Formats: sequence, structure tokens, C-alpha cells
Amino acid sequence: MFIGSARILILRCSNTSSQSVNTTFSRRFSSVPAAANAQDSVIDLALNSVVKVFCSSSKSNVLQPWQKNLSRQCSGSGFVISNNKILTNAHVVADHTFVQVRKHGSPTKFKAEVESVGHACDLAILKIKSKTFWKDLKPLDFGDVPFPKETVFVVGYPRGGDNICITKGVVSRIEVTRYSHSKTSLMTIQTDAAKKMANSLDSARWVYRVSICRMLVCDDVLLSIDGVSIGNDETVVFRKTESINFSHLVSMKKPRETTTLKVLRDGKTHEFNINITPVEPLIQVCQFDKLPSYYIFAGLVFLPSTTQPGTIPKKAGEQIVQLSQVLEDETTVGYTFLNNSRVKKVNGVQVENLKHLRQLIEKCCTDDLRIDLENDNTIIIGYKSGKRATPKILKRYGIPSTMSKDLQSL
Repeated sequence: MFIGSARILILRCSNTSSQSVNTTFSRRFSSVPAAANAQDSVIDLALNSVVKVFCSSSKSNVLQPWQKNLSRQCSGSGFVISNNKILTNAHVVADHTFVQVRKHGSPTKFKAEVESVGHACDLAILKIKSKTFWKDLKPLDFGDVPFPKETVFVVGYPRGGDNICITKGVVSRIEVTRYSHSKTSLMTIQTDAAKKMANSLDSARWVYRVSICRMLVCDDVLLSIDGVSIGNDETVVFRKTESINFSHLVSMKKPRETTTLKVLRDGKTHEFNINITPVEPLIQVCQFDKLPSYYIFAGLVFLPSTTQPGTIPKKAGEQIVQLSQVLEDETTVGYTFLNNSRVKKVNGVQVENLKHLRQLIEKCCTDDLRIDLENDNTIIIGYKSGKRATPKILKRYGIPSTMSKDLQSL
């Protein structure tokens, strides 16, 4: 069993054996004489293990980060795992406000709670307290990655229908691709089975970013990871006869796990033992399950930038801060054309992140507050008059606070 970035469950089934069906579950079925019987066994499993997930969600408002948009509804697939849990996709329950689950053939929806979410890998775990829900449901066990050209069944609830959908196909390829939900590149298993608009695979490439403790320097050539050689095409051997991008090895590491790198530097090989740590991106392209950070002073609304993806921070905690919009007031007259401008400095000090910008503004000890923006634009506001105007502007526009909760603890 495995899930890609689509709302589907894929059941693995060999069509070459006349004696057994090899599935991705730990269960095995003997004395299955034909592919038709094999399909019947898969269907029985799916009907007792695959569920439909219903989610009401409310995403944050980009232009007004202090509030959320109206609620919307979506649905997806999930399946039963051990310990009375449901595994589904993170994009199904992202920004959730209320989640329900329905068994196949039942009209009843049961309330579910989101226990944990991994947006990077697009997976989430649900729990349901009702004992009635779990009656007759069978948990599935994880198996190995199937091989190319191996027969599989795709099971789930794709868009465009309310009933469970089961299609048959083969594994067409296994490679690292970018998940559309998180923009993170991880292993993807692609099949030729019809998915009825449920497939959200993206073939775009993404560079896996990790902190490598500054042991590597510019022009180092990475030769191997934990003894696994990296080819000139950035791939490593996968299951003897296959290959996959070397970033797959990195993505399988736990935070702070020790990793051995062999590099070529100035014609000599070197080995380094490092702790790989994920690096927060300079720009938060994807954010779920929480309101965005913001800070307001004198009608100037500042946010961490969510554009220009692909930029790597030079140091931990670094962000690109953007003047999102200028709320009209007599203190901001003449500055409204500067919406969506990148903030560079406050009173001559380079801005590191949104928290740093707040500190620089609130610790201002000069008569005028100077904010330098991109394209040589500058905002100059009387500091005391701007501070007096802020609560009046918030009341006028119905804004509950000058800043998001994550900044209030400073």
C-alpha cells in the first residue's frame, strides 16, 4: 500500500502468479487461480479498509492576514491503519475546521480529529472516538515499493463521484518529483491506472535544502552519501537495477541524524560526518493550519513574503519582509503606491525578519521613522504621530491587533 500526492490508495497485486496474490499488505492470499479472483480479493480489502473523508476548511486571507476566508468543503480518501487510526492526505484536511469520515456503504458520517499532519509529505493521521465506526473495519499494513510494470489497483474517492472507485493498471515509473501540495520533492510512484482527475503529480524539480554545518565549501563535488555513490546525473542506485535522484536519500533522513558525505575538493577526497537539519525557506511559499504572521504600524502592513520561491537563506531565521499594503490615513498619504514592496532597512539597519522589523520600529528613538524599500523607495513617518495613529487605524478597519499572536510573545 502506498499513497502519492493524489487522493488514492494503490493496492499491489501480481498478475503473473497463479498460486497467490502478492500485495503490499502483510496478508497473503493462497489458491487464487486467476487475475479476476485476485481483483475480487483486492476489492474486498478495499471495501473494508478504505473510507471517504469530508473536510470543512477555512484558509487565511492573504490581503487581510488577521482573519480567515469563508469556509469551503472538500473530500478525499483515507484508509484504516493500526491502533484505530485513519491515514489520509494532508491536502484533504489542510486548514480544517471540521472533519468527518464515512465507511463504504454507510450513510453515517463520524466526527474525526486530526491527530498529526505532515504537509511536506502530504500525509495526515485521523482518530475517531466512536466505537461503532470501527466495527468490521480492517487495518492495512505498509509494504515495500512496487516494481515498474507490476500490476496494481488504484482505490479511492476521486473528484466527480460519491462512490468508491477501483481501477487497474501497472506501475509506469518511480522517481523523485515535486508534490503540488507542499512543493517538496519526494519519491513518487506513478501508474497508468485512470484516476479521474485525482492525480496531482508535478514533474518540476526542486533542490532539497539542508543545513550541512558549513563543512562543505563552494566547488566541492559530492561523491557519495553514507557510502552510496552519486552518479554524474545526480542519481543513486535504487534496488540494484533502478536509479533515483540522490535527494531521496536525504529525504529519508531524520532531523539531526548523522550522515557521512564523501566529497572531492581540490583533487583530493574528504569524508565528513554531519548532522543533516532541514532549513526553513527564506520565503514561506506554502503555509497551512495557522494564520500568517503580520505587523502593523501607522497603517503600514508588513508580512513575510510568499513570492520569489527558490531562495535559500544565508542564516537561520532569515526572512524577506514585504510591505503588503498601506491602509489609507493622513499619516500614510502619498505612500499607497508602495504596496507589495520588499523592506530592506529600518532606520539604516538591515531587516532580518518580521520579528526583527517589529523590534526596530518599537525601539525607534528618533523623531522620524525611516523605512527603506526596494527600487530606492523610502517611507518617512513621524514616529510619535504614527504610534498615536495606529490604534485609530486598527479600529477604523476592524483589525483586532497590531500583530499576529506569534509576535506578541516578544
